[in-house]
Amino acid sequence: MSKLNNSLVHDIQTYIMENGTLADKLRLVAAGYELPSTVVDDALSQLTELQNPDGGIPFDLVKGNPSSVKMTAEIIPLIVPFKELYPDLVDNMVAFLISRQKKDGGFAEALNLDSYIEDKYGMTDERKWYPVGKSITWLTGKALEGLVMVGYDDEERLRRARDFLMYSQHEDGHWPDFKDQDESDPLGTGNILPALRAIGIDPNHRVYRDGRAALFQHLVTAIENESTCDMVDLTAVGKPETPQEREVILSGLNLIMISQNPDGGWAPPGSKKSDPELSSILAFVAKKCSKY
Repeated sequence: MSKLNNSLVHDIQTYIMENGTLADKLRLVAAGYELPSTVVDDALSQLTELQNPDGGIPFDLVKGNPSSVKMTAEIIPLIVPFKELYPDLVDNMVAFLISRQKKDGGFAEALNLDSYIEDKYGMTDERKWYPVGKSITWLTGKALEGLVMVGYDDEERLRRARDFLMYSQHEDGHWPDFKDQDESDPLGTGNILPALRAIGIDPNHRVYRDGRAALFQHLVTAIENESTCDMVDLTAVGKPETPQEREVILSGLNLIMISQNPDGGWAPPGSKKSDPELSSILAFVAKKCSKY
């Protein structure tokens, strides 16, 4: 495969406008899709209304829910272009994030989020990838990338987050979800590599090279298994460096495009119904990777 029509077959914009959250809409805007001009203003106004007094964005974007590092860190990169228009919104989000950094440099969700995460993702003992109260590698990756992108300049805090990630990598190139966990999580790697790039890690550094190689191998396997959901990490490897890497990205894009539902969205494993969050992420990936 050497060429690919990078236009999605079905209309993702209409699907997200009708079914997506403000985060899903901002994700499409950040990717470069054409949405109505009022979308950004409406979304940022809603975000301002939702923001908790501690500066964080409530879990699952539900007003009154406790603030979530994951939710806050995922939205910050999407609103960087508008930070001059909404300085208080952004500054308060940053203040919340740094308040959740632990002594080891990692970032953690507060204990009061446990029941909310349980309701959405499952019981605590089935949710080893998303514990509360302890530093999580992939969550630290999200937070670090967001802080760097928005221009946060406390070098000591950024360095501690970077070092937490640099020294917790497994020998297979992937990361555990938290220190002392035996299992590696390729989806965690997909959240960590962009943070290492953002903080300026030398692309030839062993940690970065090993992580990137491991994620590419994971993507190859996922493509062979037609696991569209794993393509959310297709942008995490960055620009392809070889013809072989370019073919992997093209194959991943092709998988995304042929698995799009007629309503414009994508369905998670085991379901035929499109999911707005997954759909906005895959649409973001398709747009960003199509330049390769």
